[in-house]
Amino acid sequence: MGDDVQVDRMVRDVRLAHNLRQEDVAARAGVSRETVSRLERGLLDWMTVGSLRAVSRGMQMPSIVSVGWRNPEVERLRDMRHAELVEAAARVLTEFGWEMIPEYTFSQYGERGAVDCLAWHSASRALLIGEIKTRIWDLKEMLSTLDRKRRIVPGLLRRERGWRAHSVDVVLAMPEKSTHRHLIERHSATFEGALPDRQIEVRRWLEKPSGDLRGIWFLPDSHRTDTGKRPRGTTASSRLESRPGRGPDGPVGRPGG
Repeated sequence: MGDDVQVDRMVRDVRLAHNLRQEDVAARAGVSRETVSRLERGLLDWMTVGSLRAVSRGMQMPSIVSVGWRNPEVERLRDMRHAELVEAAARVLTEFGWEMIPEYTFSQYGERGAVDCLAWHSASRALLIGEIKTRIWDLKEMLSTLDRKRRIVPGLLRRERGWRAHSVDVVLAMPEKSTHRHLIERHSATFEGALPDRQIEVRRWLEKPSGDLRGIWFLPDSHRTDTGKRPRGTTASSRLESRPGRGPDGPVGRPGG
């Protein structure tokens, strides 16, 4: 009960600080006014996680619901799945003649990070920064981090290895799951602006780099626990590439795919 009381006071204080009525919060969150009222009265037992998060977003406050615990077995499985995806990407890149640096770490003027899958194609002088995710929790943060790596890493590699990149390219690699397809569909405008290239063009570019690449690459999911239903004969790549304005080689009118 103590936590419930703290939550109801926090929500009410934030709402009043923004000069909002319960009706205003409900409209922003896409929930009923009664849901907001119950939340402010600490009646959380019958509220869904989705409703709590919607109210958080509606008031532009940190999520009311977050998973703060850490389970060693869960963490081990996550690390294993991530390592398997890195290995799957490395196999393809090595086959196509790329030089691989898995888990490249860097630190420059206080900015630290790691590139999951860093690759160099000497013939075309293409530098590939691969971000590998088993799941995306914060899309904006992920894209911001990827952009920061793209900005910092090329200069470090020029000094460390003499790699003078003609193009610095980025790819987001994920297991092929319906949850990831839905995520891309929900945020289609964001992905089209940041990572417009898709499966077929990514594979072709990896085999023969030409021009710039900013793409999404689905890798086989060896731990398929996805509950999403896929129409028979339809794959993640074919669904994404069948949308209007995208030809078999990539976006219509976009050079260098």
